[in-house]
Amino acid sequence: MSEMRSGSALDTGLKRDSLGLLGATMQAITHIAPAIAALFFTQFIVSLAGVTAPLAYIIAVVIVLMLGNTLVQFSKHLPSAGGYYTYVSRALGPRFGFITSWMYILYSPLSGGAIYGFFGFILAGELKANYNIDLPWLWWVFIVVGAPITAFLQYRGIELSARVLVITGGLEMLIVLALALTGFFNPGPGGFSFAVLNPGNIPALSGFALAIVLGVQGLTGWEAAAPLAEETKDPKRNTPRSVMLSIIILGAFLVFTFWGIITGFGVNNIDGIVKSSDLPGLALAHKDWGPVWWFILVAFASSVFAVCLATANVGTRMWYGMGRSGSFPRWFAKVSRYKTPVNAILAQMCLALGSGLIGGLVWHSDVAFFFIDGLILVLGVAFVYVIANVAVIFYYYKERRSEFNVLLHVVFPVFSSLVLIYAIAISFQPFCSTICPAAPYSYAPLVDGVWLLVGIGVLFYYYSQKREDWIRNAGAALGESDEELAAAKA
Repeated sequence: MSEMRSGSALDTGLKRDSLGLLGATMQAITHIAPAIAALFFTQFIVSLAGVTAPLAYIIAVVIVLMLGNTLVQFSKHLPSAGGYYTYVSRALGPRFGFITSWMYILYSPLSGGAIYGFFGFILAGELKANYNIDLPWLWWVFIVVGAPITAFLQYRGIELSARVLVITGGLEMLIVLALALTGFFNPGPGGFSFAVLNPGNIPALSGFALAIVLGVQGLTGWEAAAPLAEETKDPKRNTPRSVMLSIIILGAFLVFTFWGIITGFGVNNIDGIVKSSDLPGLALAHKDWGPVWWFILVAFASSVFAVCLATANVGTRMWYGMGRSGSFPRWFAKVSRYKTPVNAILAQMCLALGSGLIGGLVWHSDVAFFFIDGLILVLGVAFVYVIANVAVIFYYYKERRSEFNVLLHVVFPVFSSLVLIYAIAISFQPFCSTICPAAPYSYAPLVDGVWLLVGIGVLFYYYSQKREDWIRNAGAALGESDEELAAAKA
């Protein structure tokens, strides 16, 4: 076992030392999608939390920091392309690792197509409203064009992807920050106010709780640097730092942006945000920026391209790690001459095309976006976070006893898990008391539940066919020697 562990990092097949701290951090930040998180969900979250939407995000940031702590505790010892798959496999066993990754498929790998489609929908609406240009088919054009471009950049190497992410991520953040500042400098009814931070203004507990859950989802992406650990310089140091940096930077960014947009509309005009016929960010840009309102569309486009690339990087590395261990077909472990997981990239492109086009055809692309990226992914990633929280407790108590810390390895994981479980439970029938999602959004728990049962069925199939050679390798930790583990247990 020591030979396998010590040699895994050298024999990974991926290009080592390709990302520095900036590249890893921007991978996480763009995976969070600053412009999308700040502007696409504004109306929905304000409809739930009212003027206290920024307060909901502050609470969400605290919870996400606790969740991020779990990833930090794992990644500083287990730098692996498998990410959560390796972490959970190592702590709880390969079957739990498989199920965790199976649920993760509902998160990063599934999201790109719906995001491309929603941007096409928004652009078509703006062209129609402002220039009387009617292009209702733009939603599927962006999916069909965007997914292959993303795949090509991935194929050509992680360094190229990282450079693109730094440029696109920086551009979208600057534009959205400028919009928020405009709201503060030109406030609506009520002027500048701290009412957004007053708990007494919370409209309804169940709605506020769902806003927190969506705030957590709006910040998800901080874990995106972990699957690129094998390609990162000094991963045991840079991966944990990139996780915390991305949460802190984007948390402050989103609180500031929501506060600015609410202030621009007016803290006494919350109905104006909820009932706006346009995305609130676009409406504010039209009001205050006049002929250069389209800069917000540039921020959207930049964010869409960056997040689709970042999510694809995460999905392909996870599938590569599973293919390498044998829990997925070894076809996924093939590496190109650019040292990129070429078959996993191809599979990711097909999934993005399928989810985006099918979702847009079954529902409108806007409904598909909020259903797939807003709720199905919320529940799927919540499952992953909770299982990882359980795993970190077992890992440190069993394998790294000398480092075991009650606050880091018990209190934070348990508390953040309870908050996620409670907030999700009261937000869906039959537990919610006031605001409940309507169809098709109310189907999200059923979709996630069926997907979980299918994953369990796959495990039973593996067992019945005696296809369990992969278990020997699934939890193997990269970069940990038996000597290190013995010292940690002492």
